[in-house]
Amino acid sequence: MIDCQYLEPTTVSEACTLLAEHGDDAKVVAGGQSMAILLRNGLIQPSHLISIQHVSGLEDIVASDEGVKIGAKVTLDRLIGIGETHPTLRALDDVINELADQQIRNFATLGGAICEAHPASDITVVLSTLNASVKLASAGGERVVSMCDFVTGAFATAAQSDELLTEVVVPSFDLGSAAAAHRRFVLRAGDYPVVGVGAFVSLDGSGGCQDARIVVGNCSSAPAHAQEAETRLKGHSIVGNNGAIAEAGELAASHVAPSSDPMAPSEYKIDLVNVLTREALAEAVARATG
Repeated sequence: MIDCQYLEPTTVSEACTLLAEHGDDAKVVAGGQSMAILLRNGLIQPSHLISIQHVSGLEDIVASDEGVKIGAKVTLDRLIGIGETHPTLRALDDVINELADQQIRNFATLGGAICEAHPASDITVVLSTLNASVKLASAGGERVVSMCDFVTGAFATAAQSDELLTEVVVPSFDLGSAAAAHRRFVLRAGDYPVVGVGAFVSLDGSGGCQDARIVVGNCSSAPAHAQEAETRLKGHSIVGNNGAIAEAGELAASHVAPSSDPMAPSEYKIDLVNVLTREALAEAVARATG
């Protein structure tokens, strides 16, 4: 039996006040897909559950000068097809279509998926690739944290016990010269990936790489930037240059040290990083030039 008090604030301010009052003894619940598993298995034992189901203002998807803003309570199901209305989110759209099953996507929220901070999460990989940030609210005000800094380890984030994730912001980029893509390898449809890789490229008029981001998932406790591979691409021509992309794949693979697990041995994961990095980069370049 789960013995805790269930609280239902109706505003962000009220939720933040409750979080400040109860601190580490409280957990926020939205769709509840991950929370239910943790509670059922006794992995967490909060004295208070703070439901944000009735908190208004967290369900919107809005384009602004900052980029696309997505409320924390937006369900994964609502994100299917978002690449059509907001083309900069095409890579996120690709990922959502492959996650879990329809029943879970109906209830699971974007904010919940981010705050779970699962090491194999495709969502945190893609959002890091897109240079997204999250907005955290507390009784003391708001702050913005880059996705790259938000997930600090396996099931751990930079959010303090009195902070509520309210919004995700994905910055805009020029669709005529930049794009992102994601590749993953799974053993069964709907599972977490053995490895996932996100890639973003921004090109100049001659096909040179102005900027690149490569993020690897499920090879460490948090999404990891393949910085050496990114450096190899920047300032070099990559359109039609399979050699540069191949080198980037090798560099990304050479700087990961995944653990073996029931899904795959570490050596196989390293090989996957190489292959998936090349595929994600090739797709990102194709989208940026298409």
